[in-house]
Amino acid sequence: MNGLFSKLSTRVLLIWLASVLISQGYAALQPWPKLAGKAVLFVTGGITSPKPNDDAAVARHLRNLGFVVRTVNAAAPQAAADGAALIVISSTANAHELGKKFADMPIPIFTWNTFDYPNLGMTGPVLHRDFGVIDPVQQYADSFAVLYGFGANITSEISRAVGLKPQLFGTLYLEPETAGWGRPGPGGTVIADFFGSRRYAAVFTYEREATLENGRTAPARRVGFYLGNDDFHLLTAVYGPPAADPNLRQWAIGLKLFDSALQWAVSPPPPEPVYDPEALDTALRRAARGMKVLYVERVNGGEGRRSDAHIVAHLRRLGFEVKVVDQTAPQSVARGMNLIMISSTCSKWKLANKYVDAPIPLISLEGLLSDTLHFTGRDRYTDYGEHGEILESDDPPENYLDIVGAWSPMAAGLKPGLMKFTYHPGVLKWAWPLPDATVIATLPNEPREDAIFGYPKGARMADGFIAPARRALLPLDNSSYDDMTPQGKVLFDAMVLWAIHR
Repeated sequence: MNGLFSKLSTRVLLIWLASVLISQGYAALQPWPKLAGKAVLFVTGGITSPKPNDDAAVARHLRNLGFVVRTVNAAAPQAAADGAALIVISSTANAHELGKKFADMPIPIFTWNTFDYPNLGMTGPVLHRDFGVIDPVQQYADSFAVLYGFGANITSEISRAVGLKPQLFGTLYLEPETAGWGRPGPGGTVIADFFGSRRYAAVFTYEREATLENGRTAPARRVGFYLGNDDFHLLTAVYGPPAADPNLRQWAIGLKLFDSALQWAVSPPPPEPVYDPEALDTALRRAARGMKVLYVERVNGGEGRRSDAHIVAHLRRLGFEVKVVDQTAPQSVARGMNLIMISSTCSKWKLANKYVDAPIPLISLEGLLSDTLHFTGRDRYTDYGEHGEILESDDPPENYLDIVGAWSPMAAGLKPGLMKFTYHPGVLKWAWPLPDATVIATLPNEPREDAIFGYPKGARMADGFIAPARRALLPLDNSSYDDMTPQGKVLFDAMVLWAIHR
């Protein structure tokens, strides 16, 4: 009897966790009073540090925030981090001495040591392509340009804590300065960038279990920040009467961004999702009660007709009330619906721009709609495309996906790495979304070709469009649903549950 009760309790707990994780998407920042007293290992260059530098000022600031700080030099052994809640790495530490000693440690890392990014797997290894440092001696003009950052993500916990907007802000005070940038891997999130390009990330993060640039997964949270050796005292901030001006408050956020990124790094991450199809099915059935789905397809369209019917039957089995309409139907048919699902049988020409601005969650199964839905830019084969389409793709058919966002509930507890999405190789679509999207899976060996991702409500999408409700891509070709593996169908269900959560 006790064993049965334990199993039932575990099942209930998993269902509850599924509901909680789907609703949050991100874990809340831990309040500063709860972070007080946590141990921080601060790694610097020690007596060999370049001069001038702000390491002493940073250490004082960390202590003022309530941390207990221990400072060591780059040659310190890995064991120096034992018992630390956070590792902070200054740019004054020699990246060659640092090596990969902290890379696999399950301790959060906050670093502005740009040359150490490859050691940690946070970027690729090639200088000027994967990461770089801009300084006044070698890049005088650009050393002024990096005084201005651009808000790339506006929905992460860091972004919301700062009030980050998709506009310019002041990174450092006005004098030519040194700043670093990186190009994160497929599981990274670009919070702010330089030059208005996410290829030059000024602040970027990895959640625990997110896939790094080197194909490994982050054992704990990772943050890359743009500081140089002696920039900390130049981080923008506003105090006193000027703080009453909302424009100044939104401009001078450098120090606030630094603190919020620190706070995020050391805060507990969300619980890891558990792969449990039965618990997911139960949670989805409960969520489906009273929910209406508009399924948009090419009615009587031939290829894909059987798969469309099976998708609709699956949604109805879960308890959704499903209304099937043709792609030519007016957008008014979506009134009163709780979810719009667009079949891969739909034509961009026939669907036109319908449902783009509908304040209703939307899942597209057709990747070639990514430009019209503002999922990505407008350049086919660069911003979006497909593998395996005869006469239209240089890439062969594919049936595997690479899970890069295993931390998210949309990944349904699947482990990072390759997973078989369909039994047989076929057509798979992809797009490269903006930084507000949470990327779950890419195509194999194509870290910039994202197959599964979701935008939360209020996210910044392409063309300056703000998501009026949750938006997601799940790439199914016309007949792919009937060829999906059990893991593929679990991803389908997890995406539906994420999309409809109120």
